[in-house]
Amino acid sequence: MRVLVLEDAKSTQVLVQKRLEKMGHEVDTAGNGQQGYQMAGANRYDVIISDIRMPHWDGYKFIEAMQVVCPHLPIIIVTGADNDKEVHERLDQYENVMAVLPKPFDFDILEDLLTHVSVKSHGSIQKKARIVCTIGPASNDPSTLGKLILAGMDVVRLNFSHGSYEDHERALKAVRMAEENWNKPIAVLQDLCGPKIRVGKIEHGQVEIVAGEMITIRKEEVLGNKKAISTIAPEILDDIQPGDPVLLDDGLLELKVLRKDNSGVVCEIVVGGVLKSGKGINLPATKLSLPSVTEKDWRDLDWALNHSIDYVALSFVRHPDEIRQIKKYIADAKKRDLRVVAKIEKPEAVNNIKEIIEVSDAIMIARGDMGVELPAVRVPHIQQEIIHLCRRMNTPVITATQMLDSMTVNARPTRAEVTDVSTAIYEGTDAVMLSQETATGIDPVNVVRTMAAIIGEQERYGEQLVTDPDQLSAETASNPALILVAGIKNTAATILLDPSGKLYPVLSKWSRRVPSLLVTKSLHVSRHACLYKNIIPIIIREDLDRNAMVFKAMDHAVQMGCIREGDLISVVEGPRLTRGGMDQEGAFQLIKVPAKE
Repeated sequence: MRVLVLEDAKSTQVLVQKRLEKMGHEVDTAGNGQQGYQMAGANRYDVIISDIRMPHWDGYKFIEAMQVVCPHLPIIIVTGADNDKEVHERLDQYENVMAVLPKPFDFDILEDLLTHVSVKSHGSIQKKARIVCTIGPASNDPSTLGKLILAGMDVVRLNFSHGSYEDHERALKAVRMAEENWNKPIAVLQDLCGPKIRVGKIEHGQVEIVAGEMITIRKEEVLGNKKAISTIAPEILDDIQPGDPVLLDDGLLELKVLRKDNSGVVCEIVVGGVLKSGKGINLPATKLSLPSVTEKDWRDLDWALNHSIDYVALSFVRHPDEIRQIKKYIADAKKRDLRVVAKIEKPEAVNNIKEIIEVSDAIMIARGDMGVELPAVRVPHIQQEIIHLCRRMNTPVITATQMLDSMTVNARPTRAEVTDVSTAIYEGTDAVMLSQETATGIDPVNVVRTMAAIIGEQERYGEQLVTDPDQLSAETASNPALILVAGIKNTAATILLDPSGKLYPVLSKWSRRVPSLLVTKSLHVSRHACLYKNIIPIIIREDLDRNAMVFKAMDHAVQMGCIREGDLISVVEGPRLTRGGMDQEGAFQLIKVPAKE
């Protein structure tokens, strides 16, 4: 049996480990609850033995975390407060606590307990790729958000196609409360709705349209029926030309434009079905004059600038100038902390993809509208090419839409969905996104835990992506220390002293199995790093010299469970002026994590 022991007293830790090993068990140890959480999320244990009173995360906080990541993993509690009624009442609330033993405890009783442990399987949730979660009615309270963080959420998406400013403000406050409670930076991404074209109101909410019949899209607002409908964006009708296809409801219904007149456009119904109020309209062959940023988007962006948002995503991007326009607006507002994500869903964006990546801070492959605007069979190859290009250009990329869609209403994903997520990770995406699965789904925490397990499994057994030699040479020319990091494989972690923020995007894109610990004073920098694969931020606000900073970073990393005493780690520095007055371009160091006295 594989056992994890949580005990902060070294002497007790060693004693318990030796006795359990003598019984024939395989034993790992941790000194606090967060270390235990990291280890339990990365390995498959059969049972956990934990003290209650520990520094940093105590036993109670650890149990809460375990109920999220490994809800069926049995925990045996050992405590000197076994006679305290309040302790027992609190522990009785946790279903995964199988017994409470006094301290010092009887090893014969413990051995008997272990023989009654029912071994249950559970997946690893330790991962390097990121998870973006859309927040909605099913997930916008601090308790659920905290569980999502524990399960693997790194970025929160606020979808501004729905909800009021009051709704988004409440959700943002809840995110920050959960972030503080679990001491893990979380990036918040505002998703602007853009010029989403939709059908107007329809009589009785829906109407059946029949293939072969005619229907008119009217310029003026009308209550829709089987003969005529309207749109919330009537200006598009001036752009539509005879012969253009009009796709409704994500392409499930199709019209063909026959002619135009002053009242609107007359169409033949090519593919019929039930059309509901507010369903989307896509015009894959029409060159639209609509701006990518609507008046609503500008108002929403102003809200973001006043609410400490980390990323803003622009929908229906077509040209790099649209990204430049948004970035200029942000710069004029003197809000350097807000970064811009380009959503790739239009054919024009695919054609201009390299130029868009060059001016964007991140890319989102929005496969929903992309699969309507372009033939769906092209989407997998486009996804692969965009991920590859983003990796070469050191730009984080999010793969989005319908990744675990069936889990909106089901407890398990389909095999096709598991393969879809796994493929995106294999191709090198930085992040995968959940939409309605976490916004309105039946069990958002289970969805995120499942997503994390799929990511972890692919990263565990999948081939490691290797940067090609030409790119490696180009990236290390400015900082040769990076080539040393790439070549060493037996270290437990890399500590990055990177105040300029130029090193961690490069290390993230190399898809190394060794975690990179980014040391920063800035909460904003740590939140931005949440979108980059395999970057773990460590916030140290004190003004320390270089060596003191390294020791402090190691202490934090040990406490968090990222490294352990005796591990070999690398330390990488960017450019700085040393205390001796040397103009340092970069530095590399191999050190062993010291044991605490």
